[in-house]
Amino acid sequence: MLRIVNQLAEVRAELSRIGDRLPEAEIWAKEGSVREIVTAVREQGDRAIVSSGNSSGQQPLRLNGSDLDAAYQQISKELLDAIRLSCRQLEALHRQRLPKSWVQFGEEGTVIGKRYTPLDRVGIYVPGGEFPNLSQVLLLSVPARVARVPQIAIATPPGAAGKIHPALLVAAQEAGVEEIYRLGGAAAIAALAYGTESVPKVEAIFGPGGLEVMLAKRLVWGKVGIDSPLEASDFIVIADRTAAAAEVAAQMLAQAEQDLLAAAILLTPDRLLAEAVQREVQQQLQEHPQRLLTEKAIAHYGLIAVVDSLERAIELANTFAPQILHLEVSDPWTALEKVRHAGTIFLGGAAPHAMGSYLGGLSPQVPGGGMARYSGTLGVEAFLKQSNLVEYSHRALRSISRSLQVLAQAEGRPSSAWGLRLRNP
Repeated sequence: MLRIVNQLAEVRAELSRIGDRLPEAEIWAKEGSVREIVTAVREQGDRAIVSSGNSSGQQPLRLNGSDLDAAYQQISKELLDAIRLSCRQLEALHRQRLPKSWVQFGEEGTVIGKRYTPLDRVGIYVPGGEFPNLSQVLLLSVPARVARVPQIAIATPPGAAGKIHPALLVAAQEAGVEEIYRLGGAAAIAALAYGTESVPKVEAIFGPGGLEVMLAKRLVWGKVGIDSPLEASDFIVIADRTAAAAEVAAQMLAQAEQDLLAAAILLTPDRLLAEAVQREVQQQLQEHPQRLLTEKAIAHYGLIAVVDSLERAIELANTFAPQILHLEVSDPWTALEKVRHAGTIFLGGAAPHAMGSYLGGLSPQVPGGGMARYSGTLGVEAFLKQSNLVEYSHRALRSISRSLQVLAQAEGRPSSAWGLRLRNP
């Protein structure tokens, strides 16, 4: 049952509980077995992958061209058109965010600049399940392609008979990825991080998964780059009396249906709206195809909080720092000025959760768990490396050489000071 709370102290306590919801006891209990899998894959390669039970058994780990081609015949034209629409929209969005290298020429022959180059090879993890995780494929593959990463590999656990849902294979190809592996769990992360006979190693791994995947990413962090060591999606909607209860309820359920740890929170100064949303959630759950999972998530990590003002709601949201914030209020742009910490922000009643998932570039994994206080959304920049460029003429160096020598000597770096004197005696 989705609860309503209205005492500020209780609201703060509940938000704190939800924000700290990662199951630490379970994490500690599972870390040892995950470490064993990661170590085995690092040392034994493909043999350890097969024995871990996280692959397709006798089938090759990598899907072949005929598998990919056949996928197009197994989905509807309507779904194909929708996938292509999403790809176009996401590509346009990320092209706007694509940073450009620059060089600035100063006086006396000085040059400074910044150069952006793509990562050579990245891995994208896509969880399995009854339904294909199309949004994760699109949200991560498209910006990697826009960044011109030359090699993109997707690892996803196979279903029955080693099959991967054809819609997922089509989405990957439309997003520019044809290197796809039947591989899941900690073994997938280890294979991408260290490389095996069948899976070349990558430079960075993106994409959330379950607890096992999260722990494996923590273990390989440093060997490769990872998107985030934490994976706990959270969504806050701030709504006033202009919001439609049915739409707010659907938004909260759209969050809860994704994961048992997904947090869905409504902050509102309107008691009548709060009660109406509570009723709508219960009603919409009655016919929900994944009622068991969704109802459990909303009961554990769902919350309706009635607060004294919109300003108080924004203050609480800033403290929580959600991955997703929806301002479903009469004047969202004014409210936005007071928002300090949120990953993706939806404004108004015509920007539902699904828009961000398929068209708006909603990051699927960061910054959740309060990370929005110090981190931004993942985009095309994550697939690029930055290099600073510096060039000085001898004349320009002579003009500042003495100051640099003084600084080097103050830090106890005599070779640095000597190097400066050699260039400018």
